[in-house]
Amino acid sequence: MDSGGGNSGELLDEMPPCSSDQEAPRRRSVAAMVSGCDGSGVMFDGMPQTGSRSEFDAGAGVSLWAGLQADILGVVLRFLPCLADRASVRSVCRHWRAAAQGHLLPPPLPILVLPEFKFSSLSEKGELMPVRRVPVPKEVPADGLRCVGSFDGWLVAVTPSKDCSDRFYRDADGECFLVNAFSRKVIRLPQLCNMHYNPAYYSIKILPVVNGICDVHFGANETYKLSLCQVALSDSPDSGSKYIVAANSEHKCASVLALWQPGMMLWHVCSGFDIDGPKDLAFYQGKLYVLVRFRTSLLTFELDEDDRGFMVSRVELCLRELPCNHPFQESGPVYSNMVVWRGELLLIIRYYTDEQVLKVQVFALDVNMNPCGLSEIHSFNGDCILVGSGGCKSFPAGLHGVEGDLIYFVPDDWEPYDSFVYSMRDGRMRPFAAKLLACYSKSDVPQKNLNFPVWLLPSA
Repeated sequence: MDSGGGNSGELLDEMPPCSSDQEAPRRRSVAAMVSGCDGSGVMFDGMPQTGSRSEFDAGAGVSLWAGLQADILGVVLRFLPCLADRASVRSVCRHWRAAAQGHLLPPPLPILVLPEFKFSSLSEKGELMPVRRVPVPKEVPADGLRCVGSFDGWLVAVTPSKDCSDRFYRDADGECFLVNAFSRKVIRLPQLCNMHYNPAYYSIKILPVVNGICDVHFGANETYKLSLCQVALSDSPDSGSKYIVAANSEHKCASVLALWQPGMMLWHVCSGFDIDGPKDLAFYQGKLYVLVRFRTSLLTFELDEDDRGFMVSRVELCLRELPCNHPFQESGPVYSNMVVWRGELLLIIRYYTDEQVLKVQVFALDVNMNPCGLSEIHSFNGDCILVGSGGCKSFPAGLHGVEGDLIYFVPDDWEPYDSFVYSMRDGRMRPFAAKLLACYSKSDVPQKNLNFPVWLLPSA
């Protein structure tokens, strides 16, 4: 295993929700411009942020709900697709756990995680619900905290480096955590800045990119300074498997791919021309897929175990450019994302002129071909796709009667103005949460200080 200091995925003790008057002070940021915050104090796990359960049950008007039987409550919960609504019921009903276990509930609608741990559920109408603030676990510094990825109920959160006096650390990230937004478990990952290494454990491997131009340098136990933009997980930390964390870092024009697995004390770092630039990451069929968004080039990374945890054994360029004769290919910028949907890997492409989106296209990738085969699709079979800074998600909208075959775009690091919904059925676009997300298009806020929203798919 790696050595040289840091954390190897330390699981911190689960802490109870802290009351609002115990939260760490927060400096004013772009998050303060987000309006509509619900200060009701009810958390998404159904417990109030202040006071005990017994105190809450003693409140006026609760007794009529407290004794509601589990079978009736289970029916009620099925008609509440938003997690915030389910939490409100749970906060006043003693038997909600039995009801949830006795009735197979569909997963709640997605949540958009905003700055300062403010959550907003998607509604049945495809709009965002009022914002609720969830207190940050005590073990996680609240000041400057931002989310950069998610998997099920887990969020990936980072904090700025505390060493701002050194120009090498300036604008880099410091600590990194996996935070379960509902159980409030916290896993501490290694520091995101490392300027010391043990020569006995240091190694560098040069991998030629199959079908590519240059090589990828894979370094273990070397120095690095990371500023994470997007993080993907191969599996849930609750799964019991040795999941892998892959992160895209952009720090002072240095674009690298960082990799980590439980038990490792430091991050592995990959760099090279073929993976330079903003990236979208996805684990698919046992491989890590890396999409360079502006060039629309796609690479596969094969990962094998070794005595240091794991290593990159092969890198292949499987898509170099878009198919010929695309009507908008030469008229403006092209931004791309990818998402795993119903066992398929999809490529989502936006065509722009200046800051206006002209067209959206979606392709199913045939990864068994090289270069990958591309087949344009016009339906998600009633599902919806969520595109954001922390990666792309798909969810079964039809389970809740929500309009399907939509793509929800929210601002991210590379396109801070995008906030719209695209219909696969007729190609129409409409604004999405324009008032709530207006802060990302304000010219007086430096883009490097923006804390972009992340989609979260709760499992219960």
